[in-house]
Amino acid sequence: MTPNDPQLVIENLSFSYPEYPGVAARHLFSNLNLELPCAGIAVLLARPDQGKTTLCRLLSGLIPRFSGGELQGQVRLGDLQLLEQDPHELIEQVGLVFQHPGEQLLTSRCDSEVTFPLESLGIPRSQMETKLAAVLSAMDLERYRCRSPKVLSGGEKKKLLIACLLAVDPRLWLLDETLEELDSGSKRQLLELLKDGDRSTLILSAKWHDLFREYADRVFLMDEGLIRRVRERPGSPEFQGLLLKRGFVLPGEDLQGGGAAPLPRVSGSLERSTAIDRNTLLVAEDLRFRYAEDSQAGGAPFTLKIDHFHLDSGRVLAVVGDNGSGKSTLGRLLCGLLRPEEGQIRIRRGGVLRPAAPEDLNRFTGYLFQDPDLQIFLPTVFDELSFGLKQLNLPEEEISRRVQETVSLFGLPAGQAPPSLMSYGIRKKLQAGVYHLLERPLMIIDEGDSGLSVNDFAEMVRIFRNNEGALIFITHDHRLAGALADEVVELKSGSFT
Repeated sequence: MTPNDPQLVIENLSFSYPEYPGVAARHLFSNLNLELPCAGIAVLLARPDQGKTTLCRLLSGLIPRFSGGELQGQVRLGDLQLLEQDPHELIEQVGLVFQHPGEQLLTSRCDSEVTFPLESLGIPRSQMETKLAAVLSAMDLERYRCRSPKVLSGGEKKKLLIACLLAVDPRLWLLDETLEELDSGSKRQLLELLKDGDRSTLILSAKWHDLFREYADRVFLMDEGLIRRVRERPGSPEFQGLLLKRGFVLPGEDLQGGGAAPLPRVSGSLERSTAIDRNTLLVAEDLRFRYAEDSQAGGAPFTLKIDHFHLDSGRVLAVVGDNGSGKSTLGRLLCGLLRPEEGQIRIRRGGVLRPAAPEDLNRFTGYLFQDPDLQIFLPTVFDELSFGLKQLNLPEEEISRRVQETVSLFGLPAGQAPPSLMSYGIRKKLQAGVYHLLERPLMIIDEGDSGLSVNDFAEMVRIFRNNEGALIFITHDHRLAGALADEVVELKSGSFT
């Protein structure tokens, strides 16, 4: 086969999920067709909840085997009929990185996570050791070799899953929103790896990344169960108009220049000399936090050092930085989930800035985790949204009214829908709806743009923008930060730059 011969061929693929309690049967694909060559990078753009994840799991044998549903059509990988194979038979043929890494990580150490599929294939130990060292080095994860994946940041977890795929190096790579939560350097590092090889790669995304213009060989759009190849040249006015119309970029983004996103604007909120007045909502000074040492991991534990930081009411602040730079650690300190070893956080209460203990910050700050499943635990949308309101002893009519308003505001499914059957992005919207109802003075959204379209995230920021309170959002998307935030600050190795 030559590099341009078809590697993956999807013909007339149709799929419907079964009906579940609270969720009607849903028809996702109807006569879907797609061809990918034996080498190269293809990008498939689709809005959230259009079936990107379902397509990935169909191609890797997980659906309908573990979900049920009606499936028709043919999928060939070379001469192999994919739909006739069990998932374990496809380890060397199809590799998938889940959108939500927490659903895919299985073991208690990073090295065993990488070697697990190699052991399944019967690879000799000496070869496993060689592959392990090579892939951890390729993804800059050597220092985490003996650590638990649980201690990694969201982006580092995705890099670990990429390392697992690199160790096996299957013929077809499926990357479901994998570039989300990766910093700019890691995105380029991954795309360079994918470009240098004879594998076929399909990247599925709800937004257009600058680097696609440089690395993507083909671009496809998926909408209402159909896929079409984009013939417009990336960077052309026609291409930019198409992306804007479909919601893959924000109005005003310039795609013709390409290259890296602009550097963030440094905020005056880091300057001690900046006046702190009656508009100041929160002040953090001389904060120090260090994670406990891991005797097996080696090296110095991560330390966060924040000399000064303050935030005024009515402001939206974006925090950017590389994977593992301390963005989520800062968020967890500001909401009281972590207790600083040194320093002080003050919040405005009763018109006065007062020192805040972690329990005070718990009530003052709403923090949306990167992983929405850490905060969603009840059986229906209504149960999730009403839980906090019920603690306030509000009348049932008032609770129902507020819940219905929030369902409409965030575009959520009907109240009896189970969150466990909702897409990753919709679960993030539900998570945001819960905190919208709690009306906290300070909101922190950690990687909220992952799994959502840029328009969906821009609308979320608009909803949480509050003249009486403030909003911090953590992101790796510098363009999004520059477009939606009043100020942008950057963390590097645990400190503001």
